[in-house]
Amino acid sequence: MHDNVYLKFPARLAADWCGSRATFADELLMNPRKRIFFAVINWIGAVIVFPAIAPADPISDLRSVSVFKDADLSKLSGGDILANRGPTMRFSRGLSVESAFIVHAPVKTTLGFLQSWNPTRHSELKVYLSGDLSGKGPGEFQSLSTAPANSSVKAFVEATEKLPGDASKLQLSSADVKEYAAGSGSEGAMPASVVTFWSQVLAQRMKSFLSGGLSSQPPYQTAGGNIVPEEEIAALLKESPSARTQFAPLISSTAIGGGRGSVAPTLYWQLFDVEGQAAVSLDAFYARPAGDGVQTADLGYYSSGGFYALVTFQQLWPVQVNGSDATLIWRVDLTSASALSDLRGVERLGSGAAMMREVQKGVKAFLRDAR
Repeated sequence: MHDNVYLKFPARLAADWCGSRATFADELLMNPRKRIFFAVINWIGAVIVFPAIAPADPISDLRSVSVFKDADLSKLSGGDILANRGPTMRFSRGLSVESAFIVHAPVKTTLGFLQSWNPTRHSELKVYLSGDLSGKGPGEFQSLSTAPANSSVKAFVEATEKLPGDASKLQLSSADVKEYAAGSGSEGAMPASVVTFWSQVLAQRMKSFLSGGLSSQPPYQTAGGNIVPEEEIAALLKESPSARTQFAPLISSTAIGGGRGSVAPTLYWQLFDVEGQAAVSLDAFYARPAGDGVQTADLGYYSSGGFYALVTFQQLWPVQVNGSDATLIWRVDLTSASALSDLRGVERLGSGAAMMREVQKGVKAFLRDAR
């Protein structure tokens, strides 16, 4: 799902509540998403030919690993989208939300939906631009020049044009800030100087991620000190024992668990709204066979605003609905954001409820397209 979500919409969801003709083989080499997709699909084909001896019981699995101890397959089949807060975290910047729903398509087809879904078609999700990345450089972000002329993008441009003096409304390293060079004129919603700056920042962070994973990401310099994305993800995982255990093989084989990981990611970026100011993010999507299903993870390793780091896990189980193949999905969104730091009591509960609503909104949009 492009909301990461894989579902590929985690980057924008967290933001809202805080606020490539070649031969078939050549295409696979050029497009990391297709490499992941066909590798997983080939595995699924093998499972169909050589089925497991013991049949799985997905709804029982869901109940055992999630907060949904009374999950009902018939209700989920009818369109219910369950959402609830995950375990309370002692990590002040952390928040966990779990959700569960059914896609009326086999796991193979559902994975394809998740891989190709584009949230920009849904205005209510406030994702303005979204695109895949090959890791080639700044030129991959030139579509920033086509950003819509709305107040959110205007606020983002204004915050950027205050650099290098005032970086308070952006999440950047001290080295990033020094790279901004003001231009003349204000052609388009996003001036060339702003497009050039963010293209360079994003390209450098993408390059670093490809070479060293999360540990290569420079920290954000904030009023409260340095924020290190790798440490934020580690803190979120520490506070989420059920997800950490369920997705352990995926975590250990990807950058989520440290280093580059052995599973190659699909990279993408987005421009989305965060409480009235646009933000840009960099994300990595992973997929791996798990039992007779598939596990995916969407890692948000950089954002100019809205969140410090996030990861969305999804477990896809095959189920039968009225005699047809379908897919049961358990989704876990783990987010670290500055806006959560000072929230206590009712306010913190409110932020969790708001994120739950945003997750459900994104899932509903995805399901409409999937039909």
